[in-house]
Amino acid sequence: MKKIIHVDMDCFYAQVEMRDNPSLKNVPLAIGGLPGTRSVLCTSNYIARKFGVKSAMPTDYAMKLCPNLVVLIPNFKKYSAASEIIHSVFNRYSTIVESVSMDEAYLDVSDVENATALALEIKKEIFARTGLTASVGVAPNKFLAKIASDWKKPDGLFVIPPSQVQSFVNALPVKLIPGVGKRGHEILESLNIKTCADLKVVPHEVLNQFFGKFSYDLKLYADGIDERDVINEWERKSLSVETTFSKDIKEENILQLEMNDLYEEMLSRLEAHFDDEGDKKLKKFFVKVKFNDFSKTTCEETLRLYDHDDWKGHLSPERFYPLLSHCLQKKGNAVRLIGLGVRFITQEEFNPVQLSLLPFCG
Repeated sequence: MKKIIHVDMDCFYAQVEMRDNPSLKNVPLAIGGLPGTRSVLCTSNYIARKFGVKSAMPTDYAMKLCPNLVVLIPNFKKYSAASEIIHSVFNRYSTIVESVSMDEAYLDVSDVENATALALEIKKEIFARTGLTASVGVAPNKFLAKIASDWKKPDGLFVIPPSQVQSFVNALPVKLIPGVGKRGHEILESLNIKTCADLKVVPHEVLNQFFGKFSYDLKLYADGIDERDVINEWERKSLSVETTFSKDIKEENILQLEMNDLYEEMLSRLEAHFDDEGDKKLKKFFVKVKFNDFSKTTCEETLRLYDHDDWKGHLSPERFYPLLSHCLQKKGNAVRLIGLGVRFITQEEFNPVQLSLLPFCG
């Protein structure tokens, strides 16, 4: 039986700022772009969240919800320094660590007799070395460990032992399943599916109509099953850059000029990435547009095989223009944000694995 620990730092960026400036501890705080810059927030502390302030929310809208909100520009150098210490703690307690982000990771501790005691030690050491609190979940798989780490935030520790998996999952609201977003939750609600117990009895072919291949994961999660391993090495699947305009832009020729600058930024990042991982191959390139009503659309094109060997020669700024035009044709609104990027061929696509259908037979 696997023993998986999921560690998630509490409002990480905001917590680092509150640690370094105690006067911020009792005020609503957010980290992100400043008001009036049409930027969005990276995170907020728990006081701000009581007002409805969330990550990825436009700063100006957050200020309307919480007029007393204090907004700080991110200091990524400081956050990276804290993250390095936190991840060094992870590596002390397990040789199998999957870093999800600067402030989140899975640890496989299946060889440890008491995973709960180990999780508590990890929490204590992180706080002792950084002054920061973490919420930790312990469970037999990644899906449940992540659910558990959210269960008693902030500064929580929640354990789902194997003997309680079925009872816990049966009562679990489907909206808490990772991957079930707002739209997915609306679909499940329309099918009168509120808990995993409800989800279990729905025929797979019904779910498949709405969720496609994700329907297989949903059925497994409903039974508390997640066979994914904790993976030490993370593989980048895409690389992108984007910019938010100070004023909405409707003219396509001006958007193309903005894309040229973005292209140079993407090119620089892509070259650096290939210096680190020269064996990576490009699969697609894409353009993302966010309109002034905050609706979004993405258009992409698959690269032909010969493009992989000479990507610079075939991935010019002009190749992105038709994708931009196609995005703009979908809606006549002015544009608030544009982004462009590429997707890579993954190792799994190079070496595909045949999945078993046995869990759905019988």
